Amino acid sequence: MTDAAPVRTGADPVARPRVSIVITTKDRAEYVQQAIESVLALDGETFELELIVVDDGSTDATPELLERYPIEVIRTDGVGMAAARTMGLERATGSFFGLVDDDDVLLPTAISTQLQVFREHPDYGAVHAQAQLVGPELQPFAEPFPAAPLESGMILRRLLSYFPQVGTILTRIEVAREAGAFDGTLPGDNDWDWLLRIARHHPIGAVAVPVMLFRQRDEPHEHITWRRLPATKRIFDRHTAHLSRWERIKLLPIRVQHRGWAASIFLNYAQDHWRAGDRRRALRSLVYGARSSLPHLLVESGRRASTAIRSRG
Repeated sequence: MTDAAPVRTGADPVARPRVSIVITTKDRAEYVQQAIESVLALDGETFELELIVVDDGSTDATPELLERYPIEVIRTDGVGMAAARTMGLERATGSFFGLVDDDDVLLPTAISTQLQVFREHPDYGAVHAQAQLVGPELQPFAEPFPAAPLESGMILRRLLSYFPQVGTILTRIEVAREAGAFDGTLPGDNDWDWLLRIARHHPIGAVAVPVMLFRQRDEPHEHITWRRLPATKRIFDRHTAHLSRWERIKLLPIRVQHRGWAASIFLNYAQDHWRAGDRRRALRSLVYGARSSLPHLLVESGRRASTAIRSRG
């Protein structure tokens, strides 16, 4: 596989750069309030903050809520997340650009952590860090992801195997605009597709430090996850099409890994639905898991069953 040569983007134009953060939202007033306040509470000693919120046609209390904060607001009429993100990128005036989902929360050292990496590596086009999984009330669980150790540099191959959460990514504005618009034809993961465009032409830094809380909601949405699965294959194919047949064959284990992750997620959904007494949705989740990868589903089911038996003594 031949990656493009690194392109130096030069040093920061100012000692205290302007950072543009974009939040896209629709009908999530409670969550977006937490997201906004986490951005405004960032440790901003080393940068100037510009916060832009794109309200994509909210009909709840979101419009009134946004008026309380010193932020720029763009109002749209249901253009979708990808187009809303692109509008935020086009409006941004900073030297650096970042996105935050409306139900996630940045930690105080976010941005300053990534900026320090940029200062040490002025050739990097983007820097991503880790996210901490949390429940609906922001209670942490599991280990931060992506799991350490992390690689930096021309890491397209590596980024094909994992999805940095979008709120952990900070990008030089000229590199962000070079990557272009977010793809609204994808049923999901347009941020991963966008980051891979950057990775094909620029070195990327990866730092094993959690900088955000990635909220996981209680209600399983197996039908939404199933609809999004084709996006993973489409994005993978898009960013490996230029490779030789043999190079693509060598990447097959990553494809298998993606399907295994999907099977594990659907098994989680099935267990949640079963505990809630919804046998129909539990069965549907198992069918989705089997269609994703029956071997992975069977192996993971067996592993969980063995663990449960051992825990009962």
